[in-house]
Amino acid sequence: MKFIIIAVLVVISALAIDLIYIHSLPDVVVAIGKPVRQDDFLYTVTRVITHHENDNFAYVVTIKVNNRARIVDYHWRDEIAYVTDASGRQYRAAPASSGGQDEPAIPAGRSASYTLTFVLPASARTPMLRYSNGILMGDVFDGAAYRRAAIPL
Repeated sequence: MKFIIIAVLVVISALAIDLIYIHSLPDVVVAIGKPVRQDDFLYTVTRVITHHENDNFAYVVTIKVNNRARIVDYHWRDEIAYVTDASGRQYRAAPASSGGQDEPAIPAGRSASYTLTFVLPASARTPMLRYSNGILMGDVFDGAAYRRAAIPL
């Protein structure tokens, strides 16, 4: 019994150290058109259109999602993608940018594109698109590297 407790404590300690290490790594800047991998899924920003709206800037971003899984469908949610500025503020897509929860699943081996609109104040500097979709099995092996990807808009 004592061995099991020690083993559990070692595993928990190792996971805690891994999480601290992962969060201390710098962001990786990814160019528009380059894919970001999360497990069997690739997210690629294929197009960005910027226009001025009152005192804000609207970024209309098209993201292509490739499902490279052999069996599993992929369910896109608009909240997976978000934008940060140089101050660390986060901006979510405008409601119903691409249809969100009502989007059909992407079958294994297929892809789909989604267009999201992010409205940022004119004072926002260095907007970067990022992804956050939890941790999937493949993320365990690369430390959820996709979460450190930052795509300049």
